[in-house]
Amino acid sequence: MIPQKVLYIDASTGKFRVEDVKDENVIGPVDFALKYANEDNKFFFGSGVLAGSIIPSTRRLIFCGHSPLWDNFYISTMGGAAMVFRHLGINYVIIENSCPEHSVLKLKREKDEFSVVFERVDAEKIWKGYKDKIGFYALQEFVFDNYKDEYNHCIDDFGKLRILATGPAALKTNMGAIGSAYIEAGKPGFVDCWAGRGGIGSKLVQKHKIVAIIYGGDYKDDSLTNINEFNKYFQDKFQKKMMIKDTEATTKYRYDPKYKSGGTLGVNYSATDSWLFSFNYSSIYLSDEDRIKIHTDFIKKHYLKQFNEETIKPKKFKTCGEACPAVCKKMRDEYKKDYEPYEALGPNSGVFDQRAAERLNHYADAMGFDAIQAGGIVSWVMECLAKGIIKKEDLGLTLMPKFDWKNFDIVNDSNNNAELGIQIINLVLTNPMFSKSIRQSSKELDNRFGTKTINLAVFNAFGNEGCMVPNMYWGPGLFSPMPIMGKYFQYYKYSIANPYELGKKNSERMIKELYSDNSGCCRFHRGWIEEVIQDIINKHFNLNIDFFAHHKKLVQDINQNNKSVFWESERVIDIIFEFLRKFIRENPEDTVAKEWVARFEKDKYIAAREYWEEIRRGINDTLKD
Repeated sequence: MIPQKVLYIDASTGKFRVEDVKDENVIGPVDFALKYANEDNKFFFGSGVLAGSIIPSTRRLIFCGHSPLWDNFYISTMGGAAMVFRHLGINYVIIENSCPEHSVLKLKREKDEFSVVFERVDAEKIWKGYKDKIGFYALQEFVFDNYKDEYNHCIDDFGKLRILATGPAALKTNMGAIGSAYIEAGKPGFVDCWAGRGGIGSKLVQKHKIVAIIYGGDYKDDSLTNINEFNKYFQDKFQKKMMIKDTEATTKYRYDPKYKSGGTLGVNYSATDSWLFSFNYSSIYLSDEDRIKIHTDFIKKHYLKQFNEETIKPKKFKTCGEACPAVCKKMRDEYKKDYEPYEALGPNSGVFDQRAAERLNHYADAMGFDAIQAGGIVSWVMECLAKGIIKKEDLGLTLMPKFDWKNFDIVNDSNNNAELGIQIINLVLTNPMFSKSIRQSSKELDNRFGTKTINLAVFNAFGNEGCMVPNMYWGPGLFSPMPIMGKYFQYYKYSIANPYELGKKNSERMIKELYSDNSGCCRFHRGWIEEVIQDIINKHFNLNIDFFAHHKKLVQDINQNNKSVFWESERVIDIIFEFLRKFIRENPEDTVAKEWVARFEKDKYIAAREYWEEIRRGINDTLKD
């Protein structure tokens, strides 16, 4: 059994205790957290069992629990944040109950003694402004300034301490994220990392009244630092040393010579071509030629060109806070560039200029939003305005979107849309009708105004109120009835049209993705994780665990509460329909795709329901024993 410890904290009293994990089936944080999946008054985070190792990617902090947004068990992860967490000498933290008032939780270990202290703070005042910052950035800076001296004894791995902080979105909505930047040059740096998806920050603030957590310690464990041991695992599997294999596996995230770019933003936008979503997904109705024209003129010649010239060529690359050859954090000054947020709050919101996208994304981050979820709402409201379905005066907005791609001024219209996006973000923060999710907002809006805005909203639905704006890829897997959506727990490429086979691939992918999350590893390194992590953990800890069987059982347990709901929006149905049409154009011999297109052309609603059910059948059949 792997030796593991958990710190239990009662936020209502400040009392705490440390216990050993006694269940031999727990080999990682997802295993442990799932025990408390139905206990909404508990907040869980922790690291994988290799967090103290010298293996790159193993220091991801894992947050699990009931998501207020998805309304089910959820997993959200944060890069590099276990680099400092491991010096607490524990694996997991469970917080239960609520503080009397908004507070900062201080966790500290000094000479084998734990300290757990809650400090009351006026979070709303700090979010409005501290020094020259607002929101999440202001609170992070405030916590650092006020408590950093208490952590001078701590071990210095990219800073003696780490701060997890929230923004106003965590208090005002159920889309709040948790952000953190490692300490650089004596203060929180610009490389902010996010446990973004699932509204986990909203749970921390609203259920427990904890607005930030600061931690650090002096615990040191050298049992996972033998380079010869870990090189052997890689040599046996790949005939290559660990760092050589890891460097190869992370080419996309560092620099891919094939595209002369790097990172998720650079590589994805280099390859997207006619698969690009833009203008609230309405680009699906355009011809392939028109989408390629948008990609060529707006992305390659401007948006991507700016990124390559300003970030890639000068090699402004950083890590998340641990030594890692992927250096996947692509920077321009204080702005970190990733594909998903710079797509959701970029082209899909009618923003194709980096200056405009920086302003919009940075504001969403400052407010502490899940950027993908926020982008879904921003682009949806914009299209509703552009089509005249709702009036800007009805929502207290002062601008109209520029959504005519044929007469689009890349710089000026992008700036207009970014400014409108900021207004919509403020609308979400101040108008309760928009505070829950795009799913709930569209229904309330339609009830109030007699409109059909829901048919322009793009989301996956779960249960009565659960919702998730999907990741920004045009693949039907991203709209599947999986028990957890909004991550990559499904097949997200463009190469499968058969819904039953897609469902099978979804389940297989979720099983393999949990190798990373349950080990506290970054999925960017999955090129070797899924091949060798079983050997590393089994041999180092003297175990005999079949990782596929173990994680299949984990997925089966999560899937028992799968309350996925059939697509409620016509736009989502059309995304699937137009995908199938495009798939046939690129794969003219695929008879299954042709059959489904014929069924959609006859009655797209009936066909969509049947397609969705076939995906679910494939999911469930794959998860049978």
